[in-house]
Amino acid sequence: MRNKKGFTLIELVLVIGIIALLIMAVGLASGVRESAKIHSAAESVKSLRTAAESYIASGNMSYEGIAISGLQTAGYLPEGFSPTGSNPWGGDYMVMPNVDPNKVDISLTQVSESGAVRLSALFANSATQTSYSSGTWTATF
Repeated sequence: MRNKKGFTLIELVLVIGIIALLIMAVGLASGVRESAKIHSAAESVKSLRTAAESYIASGNMSYEGIAISGLQTAGYLPEGFSPTGSNPWGGDYMVMPNVDPNKVDISLTQVSESGAVRLSALFANSATQTSYSSGTWTATF
């Protein structure tokens, strides 16, 4: 009887194939996670924009003085909405008047660069402009 040492070529090919499948599965899962973050952030930005537009519709002549706390107090945002550390990347949400008081800026902090690119693409048709600097993504409406 012959003593067998080592692996056959078929065994090696099977192991390499299984490892490749596992690597692909992990890559796909991280892409799904990033897409979920983008979707969640986009929905929050839409809600903040709607709240800001309601602020103007209620008789305010400009966005001067707008803040998330005021939008909550006026009932335009749920009281449970937390602007601190609650965006999908663990950063903050901010709503503030733009340099032009007839426009409002909505910002998210700690956003990844790829997230900022995708958010900018989503709001390309509705925002006046978007920008990204030092982890902060901002859209002007």
